[in-house]
Amino acid sequence: MDVASFSRDALECFCCPVLQEIDYFLHYTKNINEFKDQAQRLNAVVSDVKYAVEQAERNREGIKNEVQVWLQRANKKATEAQNLLDNEVQANRNHRCACACCSPDWLSRHKLSKQSVSIGKEMGVICEEKKSFEIVSLPAISEPTAPAPAGHFMSFESTKNAVEDILKALKDDNNNTNIVGVHGMGGVGKTTMVKQVVEKVMTEGHFHRVVMATVSQTVSLKKIQSSIADGLELLLTKKSDEGRAKELREKIMADKRILVILDDVWEWIDLSSIGIPIGSDLESCKSKILLTTRREHVCNSMGCKENRIHLNILSPEDSWDLFIKTAGTVFDSTEFEAVAREVAGECQGLPLALVTVGRALGDKDEEEWKKAARRLKRSVSPNPFHEEKVTECIKLSYDFLKDREAKACFLMCCLFPEDHNISKEVLARYGMGLRLFHHVDTLDEARGDADTFTKNLIDSGLLLECDEDAFVRMHDVVLDTAKLISSSGNEELFMAQAGSALEEWPRRDTRFESYTAVSVMFNDIKSLPDEPVCPKLQALLLQENKNLREIPSGFFNRINTLKVLDISGLPVLSLPPSIRLLENLCTLYMDRCKSKDISILGGLKKLEILSLNRSFVNTFPEELAELTELRMLDMRSCAYIQTISPNIISRLHGLEELYLQGSFCQWGNRVGGTNEERNASLEELINLPQLTVLKIDIEGVNCLPRNVNFSPKWEKFDICINGSLFNRLLNSNLSILKRVRTRTLFIDTTMSTLPDWFVKVVAEKAEMLIYSWCWNLKNILVEYDKGWLFGLKCLYVEQSCSEQCLIPLAAEGIPNTPVFENLQELHIHNMESVKEMCVGQLSPGSFEKLKFLEVQ
Repeated sequence: MDVASFSRDALECFCCPVLQEIDYFLHYTKNINEFKDQAQRLNAVVSDVKYAVEQAERNREGIKNEVQVWLQRANKKATEAQNLLDNEVQANRNHRCACACCSPDWLSRHKLSKQSVSIGKEMGVICEEKKSFEIVSLPAISEPTAPAPAGHFMSFESTKNAVEDILKALKDDNNNTNIVGVHGMGGVGKTTMVKQVVEKVMTEGHFHRVVMATVSQTVSLKKIQSSIADGLELLLTKKSDEGRAKELREKIMADKRILVILDDVWEWIDLSSIGIPIGSDLESCKSKILLTTRREHVCNSMGCKENRIHLNILSPEDSWDLFIKTAGTVFDSTEFEAVAREVAGECQGLPLALVTVGRALGDKDEEEWKKAARRLKRSVSPNPFHEEKVTECIKLSYDFLKDREAKACFLMCCLFPEDHNISKEVLARYGMGLRLFHHVDTLDEARGDADTFTKNLIDSGLLLECDEDAFVRMHDVVLDTAKLISSSGNEELFMAQAGSALEEWPRRDTRFESYTAVSVMFNDIKSLPDEPVCPKLQALLLQENKNLREIPSGFFNRINTLKVLDISGLPVLSLPPSIRLLENLCTLYMDRCKSKDISILGGLKKLEILSLNRSFVNTFPEELAELTELRMLDMRSCAYIQTISPNIISRLHGLEELYLQGSFCQWGNRVGGTNEERNASLEELINLPQLTVLKIDIEGVNCLPRNVNFSPKWEKFDICINGSLFNRLLNSNLSILKRVRTRTLFIDTTMSTLPDWFVKVVAEKAEMLIYSWCWNLKNILVEYDKGWLFGLKCLYVEQSCSEQCLIPLAAEGIPNTPVFENLQELHIHNMESVKEMCVGQLSPGSFEKLKFLEVQ
C-alpha cells in the first residue's frame, strides 16, 4: 500500500465518524420530524394489529406466538419513542429563553438527534416485520353455539306435531333431507317454533353449531352473510359478495355439522351466492338447511318439496289457553267469559293476533271487551291467509295504547327497514326533535321516555326485544300494519320505504305535499329532485344511500318545516346552500359524512342535537358558537380536528352532552408551536352550566387547570387522559367493557398528579378506572386512598407499575378499613414486572364483591 492510499484510508476512518456526529447537529430538526413520522406510523401499525387481535379474540381464536412477541417488542419500542419525544419537548421548554442570543443546549440536541435516528431505524424494522404475518390468529377450537333461545314457549298440538316432524327430518341422514322447509302464514309462530327446535337439537348434540339469518322480502346478501358469520364466530375480511361467500363456504365445510336457518324467505334464493354449500358439498360436511316461509311454493323451489312441514293455526282450545294466559284477566261472569271467547275466536288461531289482542284488553272492563268483539267481527277476511284479520288485531292493539307518545313511538319504528335492530338512543333523539315526548326538559328525560314507551310496546306485543337492551325490533307482520296505519293517517302521513331496494327517488308518488315523514334509508338512490315541495314534512331520513353523492343546491328550499334530518353515510362532499333555510331543524345526523366544512350549520338557530360521529370534518368553525340552543354535540372519532379556537364551546350555554372521544385532545395547548395562539381550554367545558355528560380525550394532566371557580356537575363521563395516540385509540376500543358503565376514567398517571377538584368531580365518582402505561404506579392502595375510589366497580391495569407487587402492604402499612369493597371486576394485562398481587392480610370486607378476575 502506498503512502497516499494509506493516508486516504486513515482520513476516511477518522473523518466519517466525525462527520456523522456533526450531521446529528446539522440535521436535528429533520431527524426529529422524520422520527415523529416513524413513531406515528408504528403507532398506527400497532393499533391495526391490536384491533385484529381483539377481533380474533372475540372469535375465540388463538393468537400466534410470533404476533405476541412482535406486539411486546413494538409496544416497548413505542414507549421508547414516546419517552424520547417527551424528552425533546422538555428540552425545548428548559432552554427556551426570551433573549434571542441564547443558544440551545447543543449536547442535548446531539443526543436526541442521534437517538432518534437509531430508534427510528429500529421502528422501521419492526414495521417491516409486520408484513411477515397477514393473519394474527389460529382457528378456534369451537364450542357448540346457537341463536338466542325462544324464551317462554307454550307447546300446543299443532306446534308439537310440527316440531317432531322437523326434528325427524333434521336427524335423518338420508341424502334427500339436506334442506327442510317450514311454511305457514305470517303470525302463526314459525320463528318462535324454530327457536324451540334449535334448543332441542343443541341439547341432543346433533349439530355442532346452529346459525340463523333473516332473509325478508328485500334480500340483502351482505346482511345475510354477516348474520351467518356472527353465528360461526367468523370475521369476514373480503369486500365483495363473492369473496365473503367463499369465506363462509370454507368455514362451513371445515367446521362440519352446521345447521343453517334461513328465516322469512319470500322467493327462491341462490344458496351458493350466500356461501352455503349445496348438493354433495352440503352432504359431505354433514350440514343441513332449515328455512321458514309464508309460501308453500318457496319450499318446492328451494328443493324441499319432500321435506316441507306446514305449521297450522292453533285449535280453538289451544287458542283460548294462550289468550287467557296472555290477557291475565279474571272473568267474574259467564257473560264476560263468553265475550272473551268471542274475541279469541276472532283471532282465528293466530298466535301473534291472540297475544297482541290479549295484552291490549288485559286490564280493560267488560264494555271495552264488547267493543273489541264488535270491531273484530266487522273485519271480514275474504282470503284463506287471514291477512286482513291479523292486521285488524294489531290495529286494535295499537288503538288501545293509552299514551299518544307510545303510538307515535310505534309509528316511528316503521320508518326503519324490516328486521332492523332499532336503537332506543336514535328513537330518543328523533323523538326529541319531533317533540313527541311531553313534559321533557332534557335529553336524559327523553331517553327515559323512549325506554318507557318501548317497554310498553313490548308488553303490548307490538315490539320485540333484542339480545341487547339498547335495541328493539318489529315483527314483519306488525311492520306491515304500522306502515298501513302511518300511510293512511289524517294528521300524520308517512312514506316508509326503508331498505326497499329503491334506485331512484319515488317521483311518481303524488302525496309528497301531505307527508309528515319520509324514510328512504338503506337504499341505492343515486339522485334527488332539485326542489321537492313538502310543506308538511317534519322528518326526512336519507341515510345509508351509498351512491347518493350530491344533494341539489335548492333541495331544501321548500321543506322549511323539517325538524329531523338524517344524512348519515352519504358520500356527499359539500352541504347544499339551501340547508341554512331549515330554520325549524332540531335534530341533524351527519355521521360518517365526507363534508369537511360545516360552517353553514351555524345558521340553524333551533338546532338541539348535532351528530357528526366519524365524519371528515377538519375544523371546528366559529359559526357553531351561534347554535345557542344546542343540547348535544357528538363528534366522536372526527380524527381530522386538530384545533378548537377559544370562546366557541363556551358560548354553547345550553349544551347538556359533549362527545369528543377519538377527536380533539390538545386542550389549552399552543397551536402549531406558536407562542401566542392557543386551543380552547378545559375551563370552557367546566363552566358550561347545563353540561351533565362529558366524553373526551385529554392529551396530558398538564391540560387540567389546578383550580376552578365552578364545580361541574358531570353525571356521566368517559374521560381519557393520555399522551399516547395509541392509548387513546385503545380507550375507544374498550367500548364493550365500558358498555354498562356510565362513569369511566382512563389515565396514564397517578391520583397524586390530578387536581383536587378533578379527584372530587371525576375520580371519586368513577365506576370504571383504567391505568394504561402508567409507569409511576406503585401501589393501588395509595391510589384507592388518594382517589377516594369507594364506588369503583371495575379496575383495569395495563402495562403499568414497575414494582413487583401491586399491593405491597409491608411498605404502606395494613389499612384498618376495607378497600375496594364495591369492586366487581379486576383486569390485569401485560404486567410483566408484577410477580404478586398482594403481600399481607387485607381488612375483612376488602374485595368482597369481586366476581371477575382476569390476568393476561
